Amino acid sequence: MAITDTSPPVEVEILVNDVALQEYNDDDDDSVSAHTVVKYIEAVSGAEFAVRYRLDPKPSHDVSVDISLDGKWAVSRIIQLSHYPLAYIQKTITGVNSNKDGSWVLSKFSFSDLTIVDSTGRVAADQLMKDLKGTGKITIDLHYVTNVRPTSTSTLSGVETTGLGEIPEKALKGRALSHQATLRPPVPAMATGIVDVDDLDPSKKSSASSNFKYRSRGLCTQAFLIIPRSPISVPLEERDVDSLSREEMRELLQRQRERGKAARPKQERDIKRERSRERSSTIGPLDGADEDVAFVSAKRSRPSVTLNEDGIGTVDLT
Repeated sequence: MAITDTSPPVEVEILVNDVALQEYNDDDDDSVSAHTVVKYIEAVSGAEFAVRYRLDPKPSHDVSVDISLDGKWAVSRIIQLSHYPLAYIQKTITGVNSNKDGSWVLSKFSFSDLTIVDSTGRVAADQLMKDLKGTGKITIDLHYVTNVRPTSTSTLSGVETTGLGEIPEKALKGRALSHQATLRPPVPAMATGIVDVDDLDPSKKSSASSNFKYRSRGLCTQAFLIIPRSPISVPLEERDVDSLSREEMRELLQRQRERGKAARPKQERDIKRERSRERSSTIGPLDGADEDVAFVSAKRSRPSVTLNEDGIGTVDLT
């Protein structure tokens, strides 16, 4: 969640399928400040996205939330405090509303691939070069406004985002871009009120700005090194005991017990073989003799003992 260090703080998220995308810091961006937040997110081709913002607590003035796609203004939403009885404000914007001939439609935000072609023999148009400068970024600016009033305008025209078409590779000038933000074909929608406002700040500078640079997962990993790769699994036996959880400790103990059981029969076989060697001697083939191996018992015969009439034993040593 991108949170500005302002009063009140502005929390902004990009959603896909109602789930907030994972965000990664851009520590090298010089524009980062208390009023400006920059994050990287992963763009998925063809996915529709939405912008969710939250002001908690409510600000002291009415607010205009302005969304720009790839450097071009797309839509603004006016927040009148009198319409929000709760202590905070949270809204989600899914696309651009417009009307024509009294019919309102909604064109939803979406990610689409850039079409990059071989630049050999092709010259990029000046307008394309200008468009590419802002490509790959969603910006949400917050302005404090006053004097919210109805307007005589009854038509709200939608922005045109037909995409950039084919882009010569040389036009990218080494920039890591993969996607663009476009609008889906319009679908019927509920009517939206149209108002005029005045900026509270005469300079019309935004009070808070949240910027999301979107790239494919491959570019994020390779070019920016900000999406963590899958961690390398370290065997439990090689990890510090203090770092193991209770379940991991049980698993390690079970493994040690199983290895102990498996080693016990082998130890018994080794002991039996050692005892067998003590009782028997093995004689290998003598020089010039046959290759047969003979086993000769090493047990010595006991001498015979004879008792006389007086019970005295005589040992026969022959």
